[in-house]
Amino acid sequence: MSKTINILSVIDVETILQQIQNGRLKPGTMSNPTYLGAWSASDNYIYMITALGFIDTDSTTRAGSELRVDARIGDTIQWELTCPGSGLQHNAIIANVIVGDQPSPPSLTRPEERLTLRKIYEQANNGGYQLVRQNDFVSDVLNNGITQYFVEFQIINTTGENLGFFKWDPFVNVMSEDAYKEAKTAFLKKKEAVLA
Repeated sequence: MSKTINILSVIDVETILQQIQNGRLKPGTMSNPTYLGAWSASDNYIYMITALGFIDTDSTTRAGSELRVDARIGDTIQWELTCPGSGLQHNAIIANVIVGDQPSPPSLTRPEERLTLRKIYEQANNGGYQLVRQNDFVSDVLNNGITQYFVEFQIINTTGENLGFFKWDPFVNVMSEDAYKEAKTAFLKKKEAVLA
């Protein structure tokens, strides 16, 4: 049964802006976003999360910038992005998701921008909410293989002023149905042993 794998990326905007002020990073442009590095370098700025069942079974990290997720043919991947404070001083907006050229044929369709409507509840135990429009990127899983992709985003201030474009490059691991089931069963048994 195909599933939607929601990947939420949380951007540490304040640290990125501090690095710009210190001259360690440059604010990129839409056509040339600043690359935030790989693994431990990008871990300084980005935290990626998804449901435990989709975390790559061989992964040693959870919530790092190089989150590797396991997917199956027929699944859909949906990327969304936020930052601590979500617009109180600054905001981060997903600008693009670009799939790498390996494997061939590609594992994922070209990600498309999609407007989603979210219910944001105002307080606990109260039914009142606001509808919020948000742009996410969505891709369908086509073939087996490991795909590296780029997530590009923009940082803006509360008046909408552009403060720069940036990018990093996590992974999707598309497995055969049998390999997926076997890996997930072993992974969950290992997790149950740890949680018990």
